[in-house]
Amino acid sequence: MQGPIRDPLPLLGITTWTGDDGNGTRHEADYLVEVDGDLDHPALEWSKHTTYDWFGPDDLPRLKENRAPGEYLIHDLITKALHARPDRL
Repeated sequence: MQGPIRDPLPLLGITTWTGDDGNGTRHEADYLVEVDGDLDHPALEWSKHTTYDWFGPDDLPRLKENRAPGEYLIHDLITKALHARPDRL
């Protein structure tokens, strides 16, 4: 992550699922946070990410592409985050 977290915001949600690898149930807690740093050139931990992108309100339909209803977790989380901070749109 680029810089320290400066403004943790409320929990967006907790998701529970079973992985395809047979290692049992998983739980994910998702938060919206603000960080300090140069977000025009993010430094990601590449071993922990398969893909990334920046999304704004106009980009949300892309997150439903090639997904069946019920597979909109990322779309729904980003939508919730954008609505949680309308001052950032």
